[in-house]
Amino acid sequence: MENIALLDTTGIVFMGAYLVSLILIGVVGRLARKEDSLADFYLSGRGMGLFVLFLTLYATQYSGNTLIGMAGKSYRQGYAFLVSVTFMMSVIGAYLIYAPKLHRLSKKNKFITVGDYIEHRYRSPILTIFITIVCIITVGSYILTNLKAIGYIVEATTGGRVTFVQGIIALSLIMVIYETLGGMRSVAWTDAIQGILLIA
Repeated sequence: MENIALLDTTGIVFMGAYLVSLILIGVVGRLARKEDSLADFYLSGRGMGLFVLFLTLYATQYSGNTLIGMAGKSYRQGYAFLVSVTFMMSVIGAYLIYAPKLHRLSKKNKFITVGDYIEHRYRSPILTIFITIVCIITVGSYILTNLKAIGYIVEATTGGRVTFVQGIIALSLIMVIYETLGGMRSVAWTDAIQGILLIA
């Protein structure tokens, strides 16, 4: 049975232009860097702005993992899956409770990573390494599920002309390029655009 593309040629051209624009945002993010420091690269110079911060958190929380994975899981589980709404709301609650205090501590002590906070709080290199490994594993699994969603979306939208693996490789390269160029600033700006598209 032949796969039917979800996008026609115009849609695929538009998607291609959008992907190229992500790289251009990376270039602009690189030009906007105020200093060549870890804080500027990883934290956008600690000056992202509330609107962009909201959209980047929104786009991160409701990503391909949510739209593809959770949609399928809710279909399989039915009403029982509504309990996941509690989980999603608890993440927002955790942001509101912990983020302001951690932000103040981070600015005061110039933290860049979670490991910096753990090292400052507990003075234990072993605990810091352990927490860093846990973060790498959890974020790594989150990234892998999103890459899988990317592969399915690209394959479906192109009707199989771009395969699952090709879609993952191509979009991973684009993400690596714009993230390497502009750091968190580029990530936040692209997330803001994607957040607006998700809301629309």
